[in-house]
Amino acid sequence: MPRESWTLVVDGEAPNWVSADERGAGLLQHLSGTPSAFSQLVSRYASQYGLETGRAWVHVHAFVSEAIRHGIVSPAPSERPPYLGRAAHLTLSRLREAWLHTNNSCNLACRHCLVSSSPRGEQGLPTDVWRDLIGQIAALGVDRFYITGGEPFVRTDLPELVRLIADIHDVELIILTNATLVTSNPHLLDALDRKLVKFQVSIDGSTPQINDPIRGSGSWQAAVDGMRTLARHGFEVTLTTVVTSSNLDDLPNVTRLAASCGVRSQHLMWMHKRGRIIEYSTKPQATSTKSSVFPGTEELVEAVRAVKREADARGVALDNAASFELRANAPPHTKFDLGNAGWQSLCVYADGQVYPSAAFANHKPLWCGDATNGMTLEQIWHNSPVLQQIREASVIRKAQASGDCLRYLTGGGDVEHSYFFSGKFLGDDPYYPLYQAMLLDAMDALTSRKAALVNRRSGYDAPRIYHAMGDGAVVCGTTEVGAEDVEVAFLHSNCVLSFDVEKPRKLVQQFYGQAAEQPQAELCCPTKYDPEEVGHIPQEVLDRFYGCGSPVRAAAPQSGEVYVDLGSGAGIDCFIAAKRVGPTGRVFGVDMTDQMLAVARESQGKVADALGYDVVEFRKGFLEEVPVEAQRADVVTSNCVINLSPDKPKVFAELWRILKNHGRAVISDIVSDREVPPRLKVNERLWGECIVGALTEAQFLAMLEQAGFYGLSILKKAFWKAIEGYMFYAVTVEGFKFEKTQGCAYLGHTAIYRGPFKAVLDEEGHLFPRDVAISVCTDTAAKLSYPPYAGLFTVVEPNSSVKDMALAACPSTNVTGGGACCPSSNGQGCG
Repeated sequence: MPRESWTLVVDGEAPNWVSADERGAGLLQHLSGTPSAFSQLVSRYASQYGLETGRAWVHVHAFVSEAIRHGIVSPAPSERPPYLGRAAHLTLSRLREAWLHTNNSCNLACRHCLVSSSPRGEQGLPTDVWRDLIGQIAALGVDRFYITGGEPFVRTDLPELVRLIADIHDVELIILTNATLVTSNPHLLDALDRKLVKFQVSIDGSTPQINDPIRGSGSWQAAVDGMRTLARHGFEVTLTTVVTSSNLDDLPNVTRLAASCGVRSQHLMWMHKRGRIIEYSTKPQATSTKSSVFPGTEELVEAVRAVKREADARGVALDNAASFELRANAPPHTKFDLGNAGWQSLCVYADGQVYPSAAFANHKPLWCGDATNGMTLEQIWHNSPVLQQIREASVIRKAQASGDCLRYLTGGGDVEHSYFFSGKFLGDDPYYPLYQAMLLDAMDALTSRKAALVNRRSGYDAPRIYHAMGDGAVVCGTTEVGAEDVEVAFLHSNCVLSFDVEKPRKLVQQFYGQAAEQPQAELCCPTKYDPEEVGHIPQEVLDRFYGCGSPVRAAAPQSGEVYVDLGSGAGIDCFIAAKRVGPTGRVFGVDMTDQMLAVARESQGKVADALGYDVVEFRKGFLEEVPVEAQRADVVTSNCVINLSPDKPKVFAELWRILKNHGRAVISDIVSDREVPPRLKVNERLWGECIVGALTEAQFLAMLEQAGFYGLSILKKAFWKAIEGYMFYAVTVEGFKFEKTQGCAYLGHTAIYRGPFKAVLDEEGHLFPRDVAISVCTDTAAKLSYPPYAGLFTVVEPNSSVKDMALAACPSTNVTGGGACCPSSNGQGCG
């Protein structure tokens, strides 16, 4: 799939995909054809791009190795088990979310309401009945509740219902509200836990003129006031809008409204063909010249893109787009197969009747059981014929998705929309073309961010895979691993898509926040410091060391140097570095966890007293956005933290940015012997223990090289632990920054490799036989004059007394005037 500046290569049946630059896409095209020997691939590539064999070999080897790591090509034929649909591979294991339609009564009567709520609607079950139902739901393992209606704030016992849910350990509650009653009961908000409760507020226009004809006179101002109140009280709020023809052009203005109210998340809801909208859609529309209340596909796609642009500009997250990015970036081979209704999600209506999902609530043909009349929720979940029918449905049997190479990423669309528009669970979803467009936009967005990280100032110029499915994947609890290790994921209800985007970062903050407050001995790797190194450091810091190596020792900071430690925790490596750099140096520690920073700062004065000077500063920040200016550091270290980041290429780019030219990075981290499978990545404890976010060793080194680091060396490697047959190792790696500033000009410089090997091949494909003068360009001459190469090479300036004949750096070339780093045949350098 050619795009603007890259090509998407999709293996639809896996599924898996990568985006590659032009040269990479060409290599993948060759690899997908008739099998050929690696040497033939190198020869073809060298001829096509006018490169010498050594440089072509480095390029092809680097790219093919990466393509194999990402699973988009295979070194040998392989068979994958057939996918037979989700019911063939999965069994019911855990109910993860529950929708509570606490009441059908509402102070509004919106024209598109699915369940036709109004002030005359049902008041709902009494508190005691809900108490029993919430208990049953908790026993089934639910970790996310939704309270909806009607309007939940109509119920006077809402605080009690929230308390019942709050008493369940580690759950999340999202309240869907029109927010018009929020300001009438401000004391209610004081009773709600801001860490537990999130709100989704419904507003359908940026002005009363657009919103009120849909939702009722005066509703816009009351909803905006309520939304502002919720945000001001510190609640996480998402503004949701049902998309109709009458408000389609106004949607970017709704984004601006959200930003102006302090709301940082927006959700677009695709309208169902159900409820009050059916009656309304048959009437002439006074507020729109459109022929239908349902927008067309092209209109929707352009409107969504306009909202996304506005949201990006305003710092608002469009959770529909975020949801598609999570899906596009799921671990490879994860098959999204329709929604989670009936598998992981159930809805209990206001009268205690159970339905598959919130959109199906009170739709009698899809009644699943009565939870108030002798049947338990568990019995209904397992035995309802309706739920069994939904579970049997699969994207592989959906005609609309047949032949679509993206079907396992689109997931086949929304079961609810299919049903209400066609009368069948597997019928056509009118929004399916929108999902395809949004998925491709998500793939482009992921690629664009990686392409922006390409370091044009380093010497790495091999073909690139910009992004591969699963790079920095956020794995949430919607994935199930079934028979034959088939990984199946479910789509979320369109009523609420995503509160999960920041979940990994929050998880790590919580995990290490607790470890700061109470030392966790089981997190400590077997690293021992010399008492001489740590004698000036308080015991409370030593007790909270959770690293997996000693990068500060390996980096050996020198007097006067600027040292930066990323993920500095309680500060142990910073305090060791402070002693080494002395009073003329500087030390910066960066961490995102408030509790760890508090421990470090409290100990800073004690360390300064012991040393007689204070050169340490701790800053709050993220690895992906390091709060240190460019080219400030002589040395950067990190100790067992990069594996915790979901965006590791961005972390490595930040390391390169803050280092001075010729500076060094020394990283201790955990690597695995194989790619960690999704079933381990969903284990939150293993995330915090630096296990399941680990890269393989090859991935780790490749990412550093692609970020622009030279001279990579594995300084230390030790076995850490085994999890389900996967081996994890603690490694310490060193790399150097070299920024090409001289320009690749052939001016007569030569370089002589001094040994001990017979010959060496550098990162750019230059071959240096021992004790032979090789012609090099100005950039390569500069690179070889600094660590780690200094001492291994003698670099001879032009017009020096050394008379050795300059040989071309690649074995395929005879003695000519060509330079070691000059791939072109025109003698003009690397250009």
